[in-house]
Amino acid sequence: MIHTVTGGMLCGAALGALSGWGARAALKKVLRAADAVFYAVFAVSFFCRLALLLAAVCLLRHEKYIIVIAFAVSFVLVQLAFEAFPLKHGPKINT
Repeated sequence: MIHTVTGGMLCGAALGALSGWGARAALKKVLRAADAVFYAVFAVSFFCRLALLLAAVCLLRHEKYIIVIAFAVSFVLVQLAFEAFPLKHGPKINT
C-alpha cells in the first residue's frame, strides 16, 4: 500500500482534506437550522471522521509504525485546518 513516510503523509493529508471538507460542508448546510439538528450533524461528522481514521489505521496495520504515525498525524492536522476558520453566521442586518 504505502511504503514511504512521505507517501503516508500525503495520503493522510489527502484523506484528511476530503473528510474535513465534507464535515465542513455538512455543518455549513445546517448552520441556520435548529440547534438539535446542528449538534446532531456535528456529532455524526465527528464519529464518521473518527471511524475513517480508525479504518485507515487498521488497513495500514502491516506497515511500519512510523508510516502509520505520519499518516495519522497528517490526517488530523489537515482536518484541524478546516476547523480553524469559523463558519459565517449569515448576512449581518443593520438595525
